[in-house]
Amino acid sequence: KGVFAKAENLCVSLMRPGQTPEERRREFIESFFWCFTGGAKTDFTKEDLADLHDKIMAGHVPEEDRKFWNKYSLKLVRFLADARLFVTRGAVIGYAERLRPDTVTAEEKARGNQIAIHFLATCRAMHTEGTRILWGHNSFTFTSPEALRHFAELDLNHRKGIKGVTFRIIAQFYDDKKRRHRLHHTYHQSLRKDHQLPVNMRVNEQTYARGGFRCYSWSQIVDFLAALRPPFDPKHDRKQIRPRLLPALESLHIDLVNFTADKLPTFGNDMHNMASHELGCSLNELYVTGLPIDDPGVKASAELTGLLRDEGLYMTGVPAYVQTKRGVLPLSGHPICARVIRAYKSLRVGSLGASTVPIDDELSDSEDTDFDALDGSGLDAHHSHIPTMPAAPAQEGHPTSHREDKVIWKRVPISRNSGERRWVEFCRSSGYPIEPPADKNGNDDDEEDEDSISICPCCGEPHPGTFLDQLLDEAD
Repeated sequence: KGVFAKAENLCVSLMRPGQTPEERRREFIESFFWCFTGGAKTDFTKEDLADLHDKIMAGHVPEEDRKFWNKYSLKLVRFLADARLFVTRGAVIGYAERLRPDTVTAEEKARGNQIAIHFLATCRAMHTEGTRILWGHNSFTFTSPEALRHFAELDLNHRKGIKGVTFRIIAQFYDDKKRRHRLHHTYHQSLRKDHQLPVNMRVNEQTYARGGFRCYSWSQIVDFLAALRPPFDPKHDRKQIRPRLLPALESLHIDLVNFTADKLPTFGNDMHNMASHELGCSLNELYVTGLPIDDPGVKASAELTGLLRDEGLYMTGVPAYVQTKRGVLPLSGHPICARVIRAYKSLRVGSLGASTVPIDDELSDSEDTDFDALDGSGLDAHHSHIPTMPAAPAQEGHPTSHREDKVIWKRVPISRNSGERRWVEFCRSSGYPIEPPADKNGNDDDEEDEDSISICPCCGEPHPGTFLDQLLDEAD
């Protein structure tokens, strides 16, 4: 009875312009008492269902009507739960914490509450089905390591079904003097002028602590990754391995905000220990936006690839957000620079003298080929220690290629915020996408180099076979 009363009140509150409450209640009866049967043929008409609705609301349900209710009650509850009552239009930002105005956009701030959380208290069936849909059909964005750690309070049965999350990591700046620090307009092509950075004032203490202008940036990435480690559970058996915070996590999206090249210092080995050892080889896909193009940024990119399994997909892009005094502002940017991590290992001869993929004739002529130099960047995180972790699963249904032994197919998003993907062919030796060269007539020229690399949409430069060779050439 409580389910029907609250569902009917919700439907009346969501009336369309020009629609009367009686018309909305009629739609409620037709949809919630007729469509939930899944088109099953019954002896009940719409008038009978409307009469049944009145009897249920009055508390008088005959025995023959109870059979109908017992048969289709679970279907009705699932239909109510699937009716966008527990699924948001965007991502669920944070967990068990109040939204900070300086970490969300104006659109996210005005979006308000979209989840009918009070429906979970109507009955046990609604609580069970609604909770399952709430945690299984929504996407989650975390803006602080604390919110991610609080996620451990959620039952493991709900956490183990989450396969992808988003980290919005905003660099925080501190200073003990009132000085203006600006974000240069070259941070993103859509910025027409420099913006003043939000700086948190720090008390100037008479201690030996380092003062001046400080930032919490690279260490914040480490704190986010550390929150993914197995949470403490006093009831867990010590003889068993504790599951991680998100045991089924396969895809990670990291949005770096205000990570400007001229404000951030270098960092130590904490990121390497966390990405390559604590959480190494755990993801199939990693997408990072906002990495600065400088020495610390290149080092961070190399360290973060340690999170990926062999043949995992690594994508980078221009900054997606910028934080100013007005809050977080979204930025445009569709190009994605993608490459495959450590896909060259399938070309290596195994310890038993056999290879899973035929080796190219040019490689088989040399017995002392350095396969470690075949990686696309030369700066990717390598996992030479045992045990050997499984590679990322191959994606099925890709187009055919004339060199299946030297390429790997991945589905890459067509733009930053698009869910649509397209098939892209990557070279196993370099890890970068392959675009077959065209002759003067516009046809593919098979006589040219098969491993020609496309122009990177992030930096606008064509990448060679190995990034390490490029660095060595520049050094010479």
